[in-house]
Amino acid sequence: MKLEIRHLKLGALGLALALITGCEKPTLPDGGFAAKAVLSKETIHVGDVITLTMTARHAPGSTVQFPTLGNRKEIVVRGRATETSTPAEGVLETEEIVRLTSLRTGNWLITTNVAVCTFSDGTQKLQKLPQLTLNVESTLNSENAGKLSDIKGPVKNLKMILWVILLIIAAALVAGLITLWFVKRPKALAAAAPAIPPHIVARDSLAALKNEEWVPEPFFVKLSLILRTYLEGRFDQNAPECTTEELTQKLPHEHKKFLATVFEQSDLVKFARADAQQEVMQTALGTVEQFIDQTTQEDLPQESTKNPKTGGQ
Repeated sequence: MKLEIRHLKLGALGLALALITGCEKPTLPDGGFAAKAVLSKETIHVGDVITLTMTARHAPGSTVQFPTLGNRKEIVVRGRATETSTPAEGVLETEEIVRLTSLRTGNWLITTNVAVCTFSDGTQKLQKLPQLTLNVESTLNSENAGKLSDIKGPVKNLKMILWVILLIIAAALVAGLITLWFVKRPKALAAAAPAIPPHIVARDSLAALKNEEWVPEPFFVKLSLILRTYLEGRFDQNAPECTTEELTQKLPHEHKKFLATVFEQSDLVKFARADAQQEVMQTALGTVEQFIDQTTQEDLPQESTKNPKTGGQ
């Protein structure tokens, strides 16, 4: 009887240890790479610090590059730390913790773009991370505002204070009229000047890029900016602020496939420090030139379609 009771106690102890430590053994994901991103809090007050945890499991001998954050003024990066561990045999886990805050109220999109895994044979795999939203609220909410004390007692010399206020308003009006007088004509002339068509700006920028030294990272940064600026001017899209995925979805259907290739190659070079041969850069530049030629507005005046530097299109 005592032996049975002892076996029952050992069995209960083993079950408790299994529940504490967990029964599931970490395994390598399909394809040898998977990544995720989680925010510690989705709603904060201005200036509060939260953490964004990006985790990836990958094969031994491979490395993981998480995207760079804090490129926009709404989200500020306070610090980041990366650590790689071995939770099980044949499995690596890389975790990067980024401390974030915001000094502006509103709902801000934390664009995480893609995580890139580089395997031991040099091949790479991209994993899209979720686009997380941070809600930033003011510390002066209705509860705190009710604690503010009002002015107590009568205000002395009210007439003098009113006269001072009127004089300040009058001085501000005079200063405004004077400023308007000096800036009115230059603004009118600037408004009358015809805007340069977006395809002319893009072609001039591509011509300048051709004459520069072709180094993969700065080359693709400039090429991506040229293409995004053209999309903004030609199709009235907020292209410079869009992620690659958002922008690809907005592209014209007939150009979506080969322009997506240009943006993916650009992301690999900018975020994963991938290398690119001269032939790859030449192909990307030619693709952008072809897209601009095919989407140039046909209803533009003949004078505006001439390049002022070359005298032609």
